[in-house]
Amino acid sequence: MSRAIEMQSTTQQHQQTSQDLLDEKLRERIRQRAYQLYEARGAEPGRELDDWTKAEAELAGPMRVTRAA
Repeated sequence: MSRAIEMQSTTQQHQQTSQDLLDEKLRERIRQRAYQLYEARGAEPGRELDDWTKAEAELAGPMRVTRAA
C-alpha cells in the first residue's frame, strides 16, 4: 500500500471515530432530554417514542441545519 493511500485511510478512520463520538454524545443528550420530558408529563409510560422524537427534534434539528450550512 502506498504511503498516500495509507495516510488517507488513517485520516478517514480518524474522521469516522470522531463522528461516532459526536453521534454518541448526541444520543446521550437526546436520551437525557427524553427522560426530562417523560418526567415533566408525570412519568406515565407508553409515550416513550413521543418523548424521544420531541427530544431529537429539539436537539438534533438545529445541528442538522448547522451542518448543512
